[in-house]
Amino acid sequence: MSSVIICFTASYPYGTKETYFENELISLASAFDTVHIVPTYNPYGTKILRSTPDNVVVHKPVVNQGIGRLFRGLFNLSPFVVYLRDFFSKKVYLSGNNSKKWFNSLLVYRISYANFSKLKKNLPTDAIMYSYWAEAPIFVNNIAKDHLRVVRMHGGDFYLNRNNGYLPVRNNIYEASDLLLPISIDIKEILKSDYNISSQKIFVSYLGTYNNFLASALPGDDIIRIVSCSNVYGLKRVHLIANILMLFKSDVRLEWHHFGDGEGMGLLRSQITEINNPNLKVVLHGNVLQDQLFDFYSRNYIHWFINTSRFEGLPVSIMESFSFGIPAIATDVGATGEIVNSENGFLIPVDFNPIDIEKIILSANDELTYKKKRINAYMTWSLKFNAVNNYGQLVDELKKNSLNRRK
Repeated sequence: MSSVIICFTASYPYGTKETYFENELISLASAFDTVHIVPTYNPYGTKILRSTPDNVVVHKPVVNQGIGRLFRGLFNLSPFVVYLRDFFSKKVYLSGNNSKKWFNSLLVYRISYANFSKLKKNLPTDAIMYSYWAEAPIFVNNIAKDHLRVVRMHGGDFYLNRNNGYLPVRNNIYEASDLLLPISIDIKEILKSDYNISSQKIFVSYLGTYNNFLASALPGDDIIRIVSCSNVYGLKRVHLIANILMLFKSDVRLEWHHFGDGEGMGLLRSQITEINNPNLKVVLHGNVLQDQLFDFYSRNYIHWFINTSRFEGLPVSIMESFSFGIPAIATDVGATGEIVNSENGFLIPVDFNPIDIEKIILSANDELTYKKKRINAYMTWSLKFNAVNNYGQLVDELKKNSLNRRK
């Protein structure tokens, strides 16, 4: 019997987001005969931009943009009792934002139900249903009960404190699912304590990155180079890095390279122009492909990776930098503490003092201690966040649960 897995994504392979799923897809496509990808949206209105392995079947996005979504979501026969219970038991009606969130989720659920009813007819009963995000409302319905239901949780799709205290029908999704794949121990513990989920159906599945580059560059000058990599908007607080760099005296040669773009880029550029330091070079690279980022890491000796975000899941950007032996300075938020520690970098308070970070950056001049951090950064990636190992373990767990379900 052929092995089949259906992966529900937000928009992949459309657009440019969910880049981390690409790493995972390589292993899934190698382990299963057929991989179906069902994206929820195509908000970009573009054709498929990213290539996929030959045994991957990409379906049309489930939800139309515009008025078509409302029409399809309201006028179909899918049940919605679970949503009504959630609306009243969680008192969703008391918040306009939460009510809007609930309604949008309801539309996606009802459209997904109608869509999956058609897809299900051509699927083997042992096909695995795998949602790459915790937003998997179709799993609460009996239409999915014949299949192994697997849900991954990241950060923004899970933590209530990042979502005005409410995410639609999450209790029902977690209870109905057969296997939960939190990306961190932190999320696992919340599943157990706040949702009363048995640890027997939780498998911590760290994300991972590949690195086919043999080595990074050796130091060749006295410039301290730092790198950051993220979208540029409020919660990422990239502007705080500029605040730190303002403190340095002009006798210290510095370079700051930022990879990523976003709505806050204009303000960031304005802030950078106010820094009066002839020995500071700032390069805003914008969005780049992972290969381009890795090529930069391999050709330049980077001293520090910096993350000043207010919220995080478990940053893949730090996994990427660690794979080149670049230590990290990162705020102690979300599950960042599961990758960054005093041996491979510095965990800093979310409300840090920029003066303290200036001192940390200069500590790269302590050659012996700093080199140990570089070695430990690489070893952390190699032992805990290497995609070959992590996604191999994921495939084993999926197949084991699928086999046990058929017994």
